[in-house]
Amino acid sequence: MSRPRWMKLLRDLSLARGRMMMLVAAIAASVFAVALMLSTFTVMTREMNANYLGTNPASAFIEVDQVDEALIEAVRQQPNIADAEATAWVNGRVEVAPDQWMPLLLFVVPDFAHARISTVSPEAGAFPPPDGTILVERAVLTLLDSIQIGDALTVQTPNGTTQPITISGTIHDPSLAPAWQEQTVYGYITPGTLAAFGEDTTLHILKITVSNQPESVSAIETTVEQLTGWLRTQGRVVDEIRIPPPLRHPHQSQMNTVMLVFLAFSVLALILSAVLTATMIGGLLAQQIRQIGIMKAIGARSGQIAALYLVLVMGLGLIAAVIGILPGMWAARGFSSVVAQLLNLNVYRYDVPLWVYGALLLMGVLLPLLVAIRPIRRATRVTVRATLSDYGTTAAAFGSSRFESWLSRIQGINSSVLLAFRNTFRRRSRLILSLSLLGAAGGMFMTGLNTSSGWDSYIRMAAADRHYDLEVRLNMPQSVEQMRALLGGVDGVAQVESWSLIPAALARPNGLDIVRTYPDGGHGSFSLRSVPDGSTFMNTPMLSGRWLQAGDVNRVVLNQSALALFPEASVGSTVTLLIEGQPIRLEVIGVVRQILSPAAAYVTPATFAAAAHMQPNLANAVRVAMTSSAPEFTAAVTQRIEQALSLAGISVRVAVSEVLLDNATSGHVFVFIVTLLLIAVVMAVVGLLGLTSSMSTSVIERTREFGIMRSIGARSRTVLLNVISEGVMIGLMSYGIAVVVSLPLSFGMGAYLGEMSFRSPLPLIVAPLGLGLWLAILILGSTAASAFPARQAANLTVRETLAYV
Repeated sequence: MSRPRWMKLLRDLSLARGRMMMLVAAIAASVFAVALMLSTFTVMTREMNANYLGTNPASAFIEVDQVDEALIEAVRQQPNIADAEATAWVNGRVEVAPDQWMPLLLFVVPDFAHARISTVSPEAGAFPPPDGTILVERAVLTLLDSIQIGDALTVQTPNGTTQPITISGTIHDPSLAPAWQEQTVYGYITPGTLAAFGEDTTLHILKITVSNQPESVSAIETTVEQLTGWLRTQGRVVDEIRIPPPLRHPHQSQMNTVMLVFLAFSVLALILSAVLTATMIGGLLAQQIRQIGIMKAIGARSGQIAALYLVLVMGLGLIAAVIGILPGMWAARGFSSVVAQLLNLNVYRYDVPLWVYGALLLMGVLLPLLVAIRPIRRATRVTVRATLSDYGTTAAAFGSSRFESWLSRIQGINSSVLLAFRNTFRRRSRLILSLSLLGAAGGMFMTGLNTSSGWDSYIRMAAADRHYDLEVRLNMPQSVEQMRALLGGVDGVAQVESWSLIPAALARPNGLDIVRTYPDGGHGSFSLRSVPDGSTFMNTPMLSGRWLQAGDVNRVVLNQSALALFPEASVGSTVTLLIEGQPIRLEVIGVVRQILSPAAAYVTPATFAAAAHMQPNLANAVRVAMTSSAPEFTAAVTQRIEQALSLAGISVRVAVSEVLLDNATSGHVFVFIVTLLLIAVVMAVVGLLGLTSSMSTSVIERTREFGIMRSIGARSRTVLLNVISEGVMIGLMSYGIAVVVSLPLSFGMGAYLGEMSFRSPLPLIVAPLGLGLWLAILILGSTAASAFPARQAANLTVRETLAYV
């Protein structure tokens, strides 16, 4: 009977092509989601390494009194040194509008054409740049959208005058985050251009790469320690040493977070796909149950029948995998491009390894097959008598169980709706599958919006903790009283406080001043800050201990980011910092939670003056509170402050406003939120496909029941309302499950993102938008998902239903 069996299968496929197409679409949707995530993961992991490692990043940056060609050649001959070059960094400012400035970081490159360490790639315009011109990182043109190659930037450097400089071209530096994310202009100039700015052209930074274990921090530190000892024997003065995380992009942690989100939700997508497949295969078997009985009655064995349906599942899975893989790969190209743009990377290749295709094909074929084994085995082992006695209705009286008895006593509800409510619980295993599918999808959807709300809440909390509107950092310390008098007289200024700062590092047994930051100075930075007595500009909550008080000498309060640098530190313990090469021992009296802030140690003005060797009446930074925090008002007052400082001849290093800080922080989280919401939408689509499958299966099983209803007078409208009501009820029941599922997911995701970004978990915020939007999606989606099966049921005649086999 082999040939008739396969012919029957083909005829069944033809007759049920609508349901088979839905089955293929459901599996293909899951394959699409996994293909999108897995392909993006493999492409971006490879391309980030290709971009960053392609620059030959420096193992360390050593600040020396002077770096010349003779020293570079001698350094190259030292043990474990692969190569060495000279450079310099200069912090300045760019005027983006009259009296409105943005931070500028200049990289001085002696020889663009022959640079070998931490290199850049030309994009457009002249390369190398002629003296008297500047190259800008390509993302700068996005940040300053009105500026193009050939235009002039108005630049102010610490020791020079304000002057224009022409943009001669753009370069790509994948070791930096996009300029629009950091709200910083990155420029690249020659020593000749630096001299034209009025700055000292002596190069002070020695870039090195190591040959022994370049991926190991400890190996790099050992080599740097040996090299520093040799430099000092040569009469060189060694100051700060920067050793960034070896071979890791500054945003590698952020990228890893995104990739882990991809992987985590890929696993959840597989689980949803398995649940969805089980639901749809169950519907197919429900339709074929009496045919299975007939086949067994004429001699077919259970194994033969099972093989028939397993081959069917494998074939449909293969078709679905092919359909899902192609658009998934195409979508991964677009999504990889978006992620690359957010992280300032080029995507050189979009191809993925062959194992990705193999994994996706196996997922599309084996996963449905594995899930289908149990329902197929159960259906094919049913006896002939049981299969031929299946009439689409149950022989057991409704109300035989305690729960059904409770349902039967419900009164005062439309009979069709009440029947739908009771029918919902008739096939509890399928109900559990549908609720699990929709609950997981809804939980994912709400998690995306909850996490977004948690991040927004963190941003608002950070702004509320800062009771000032502007921080002005100076190139040279100024009199505190002079700054108060000067800025306090500016219209719109309410209060001025001095908040000096100086770079800090962990004291080491070898006495080296080593910091874990990149050349941009923003990632991994650590500073010592002076807090004026009685200041009201910070209102951050204490995690432990207490805040500073007048008279606290050699005592320190760490924020949570600084505490992470001292794993064994706690309130009452002592930490040793290195300030300008000199160690200072401080007693930890408190730990403060500080959002969106780099690592900082807070001390009283007296302790700061002693550590920084600065007069107590001087300050190199001030914070300003204004009479209004409205963005337009803040911008106007900032302009007046800039004018006042310029007239007084005071050189500004950088002015950081709340608007600038908000733009920088929001750029960092965008990729997280987009990822979460994109995956949430995919899961919502898969969930609603599952409901459609469940309702179609229910209609198939109840075909003869509908005939009985029609025979006793039920109209098409009654049948239609009955089926749609059942679908909506399942959707509403899943809503509570979705809310419960979203809570631990949101907590876990918020804790993970918060710890990765701020060393502090995001608050758990249940977004009203997520609750309301998912409820609307459920009602509309379940209605739409039930409409097609309901119309099919409503159009059945009594003769068609009772003749159903």
